[in-house]
Amino acid sequence: MNGFPYTLIPKDKFDTSNIDALLDLSDNEMEPIIIGLLKWTQDMNWPVAVKIVDVLIHRGRILEPYIIDILSPEQNDDIWKYWIISDLIPKLTDKPSQRIISEINRIAEYPTNGELAEEVNIVAKNTLRKLFG
Repeated sequence: MNGFPYTLIPKDKFDTSNIDALLDLSDNEMEPIIIGLLKWTQDMNWPVAVKIVDVLIHRGRILEPYIIDILSPEQNDDIWKYWIISDLIPKLTDKPSQRIISEINRIAEYPTNGELAEEVNIVAKNTLRKLFG
């Protein structure tokens, strides 16, 4: 995992030094590091998180399988789900896919115990309202 484009992944929560270079990557160059970038959205209080969202919002096509995996009921990082639904999905430049919408609907209507505890179901309902009125 050495070399380009892996060297562009932030090293810590304050590392925004490669944001401009990340914005210039093609989807093919970005794809191998998507999960490494998404991990920086696990806490939107980190300074780098907002900048990473700005990079990712234009990459809906390659983000879709990762977002679906993060939002799945098998995924236990419910706070990450919260941030993905509240801070990434509404900002995507393309409308979220039906698969992503279906997963948000599942969380809104049939949340896991962890999703309930972290109020992911509430942010899911609010995001659906924002997206569809």
